[in-house]
Parts: sequence; C-alpha cells; structure tokens
Amino acid sequence: MTPRCRHFGVCGGCRLQDMSYEDQVALKRERLCELLKRISHAGPKAFHASPEPWYYRNKMEFSFQDVFPAPAAGEDPMLLGLKVRNRWDKVMNLEECHLMSPEVPKLIAAVHAWARREGLEPYNLHKHTGFLRHLLVREGKNTGERLVNILTTEGKFPKDSFLQAVRSACPATTVLRGVHAEASDVAVSKGVEVLYGPGTITEKLLGRSFRVSPYSFCQTNTKGAEVLYGLIRSWVGPIKPKTLLDLYCGGGGITLSVADLCERVMGVELVESAIEDARHNAAANTVTNCDFMAAKVEDILPGLAAQKIDVDCVITDPPRSGLHPSAAKALKDMAPLWVIYVSCNPKAMVEDLRRLSDLYDIHAVEGVDLFPHTDHMESAALLRRIY
Repeated sequence: MTPRCRHFGVCGGCRLQDMSYEDQVALKRERLCELLKRISHAGPKAFHASPEPWYYRNKMEFSFQDVFPAPAAGEDPMLLGLKVRNRWDKVMNLEECHLMSPEVPKLIAAVHAWARREGLEPYNLHKHTGFLRHLLVREGKNTGERLVNILTTEGKFPKDSFLQAVRSACPATTVLRGVHAEASDVAVSKGVEVLYGPGTITEKLLGRSFRVSPYSFCQTNTKGAEVLYGLIRSWVGPIKPKTLLDLYCGGGGITLSVADLCERVMGVELVESAIEDARHNAAANTVTNCDFMAAKVEDILPGLAAQKIDVDCVITDPPRSGLHPSAAKALKDMAPLWVIYVSCNPKAMVEDLRRLSDLYDIHAVEGVDLFPHTDHMESAALLRRIY
C-alpha cells in the first residue's frame, strides 16, 4: 500500500502507513494474542479499531534544532518538526502530517518563518545551547479549541510577533510560552506565561467536560478514548463498587467517567497540575463523590493498604514501564475483589498480570487501537480475586 505521507520511512512518527488500516488492526490483535500466550491466556475478547484512523491525535510535540555541525551555504539553519526515525538527536523539517489536523503543517511553517524573521537560535542537543526548544499543540476534538505552547530557554521573547504568526495559521484559543532551561529533551516547563486566551482548553468525553492544561495527561486519541472509557464503564457497571480507586488518574478522565457507577471514587496522580485539573473537572461536572490525591502511587498505596481501606475495585493505568514493584505488592496487600488494568504497553501489562496471577484470574482482555499507523496499542484487562 502506498503511504499517505511523503515523510514515511524517514519520520519517526509513523511506521505502519504502508499497510492498510484493516491489516494494522489485525497485526496488533495478533501481537496482543502472542503476548497473552506467555501467561497461557487465549487472547483478547475483542480488538477495537480507532473510530478515526487519520487526524485522530489531540496532542503533538514538535522540536526545534539547528543543522549540526553547520548548515551548507544557502541551507536553512532552522529545523522544526519530528525526530528522524531511530534518532533521538536529529530533527526533520515537517511539511506534511496526517495525525493531528490539516492545519498543523501550516502552523509549523508559520512558526518556522517567524523564527527565521526574528533571528532566533534553535536549540542544539549536543552543545545544549540555543533558544527555541519545542512547540506543543493540543486540540479539543469535540470542542474545536486549540492550545499552542512554545518552549524556550531563558531570554527575551518576541510575544506579539509569535502570537501573530500562530493566529495567522491556526485558530488557537490559547497561546502560551514556557521556559525549559534544563538539559533534558522533554517538552515541559515549571510554569507557563499566557500570551492569549484562558491558558487551558476544554475537551468533552462521554458527555463530560474536561479542562486540559498544557502538560495534563490525556489519552491522545479522543474518539478512541471514548471507546476505551466505554469499555471500562461496561466492566465497572455490574461490579457496583462502593469504593473505587483510580491509580495514575491524570486529569480524572477515567475517574469521572465511572463516578456515577460508584458510591465513592478516589484518584491518585503524581503531577499536581493534573490533580488540579481533576478537581476542577469534578466541580465543573457537578461530581461530588470524588477525592483526588497528588502523590506517587508507589508511595501512597502501601499506606492505603496498611489502613485496610475497603476498596471494591482498583483501576490502574500505569506508565509504559508498568507497575512499580512496591505498588504491585501493595495492590496485592490491599486485595480488592476486582482490578482493571489499562496499559499503553501490553508487554509490561502481561508481566504485571503474571505478577498478580497468584491472587487474580483474568476475566477478560480487550484491545483498543489509540495509535493508528504506529506500533503502539492500548489494552485493558479485567481481573477478579481468586479467594
């Protein structure tokens, strides 16, 4: 199959564009089956395709870079786009992309031209010098709101011209600037300066409104997340938990999606700004049976287990590395009757299911493709305590 994007094969963003989407879904289901065979499980009950295989992402991060070691005569010294495949230290100019929105290439071109006009220096990952670092874009797929956040090192920033460049190419409802002075190559900053708009955007999932800050964790595929959250609701509903604990809750997406099915819900998340969003989202949706705690799961869960808090169901959506060993041990000590394990890394999920297998049986596993044209997938498992 002919790839849709001209950058295919060079760009690190997509690896499966040369396959039909139907074949991609079949391949991911088979990969999930092979992983589950390691723990003698028959395979997923279902594997759900993304409702929209193109322009599905609600967040993307783009990097600035200079041409290293030096540009040729007449060569553009500024790079702005995604990383080259299998290269953490090399950026390619992005002229086309079908993952987020048709307006994204226009925005990148406008910001690129603005940076050249202003004579601003892109960041050099080898020397750790330069001014412009990342361009972060978020979009409310169900609301149409857009957030644009530029990250730089310390220094004077031409706000007015940047805002003009962004607004000429993208109907941004919030424009921000963050300062990231550390050497780490991550698109985050300790704070943001609001250049335009309220500083956040709103997204809607399953009829609920969610405030999204620049660094909030949200599932990157809004329509696919609605499929995933609907699946989780279908599992939580028959359980009828009195108390449900949502670990790694982010901005409360899953927590608030199941709150009406429980008497009480508690969410735990390390990132304080995400907890602030979760509390705001609960209030905005008039959900009154939720409590949120800003803490490391591996730090707080042993204490909750020691207190013998009566929890009927735990939902856990850990990072790609899976459950921290102390969190897995504390989860077994707490021993809720039901556990719902959500993962963007099915390999790590399978290893954690093996770790929990002396106390839990697997009742169901399903996959959801939240990442079309990439190797990644989302999976969810429903576990019931054996005794």
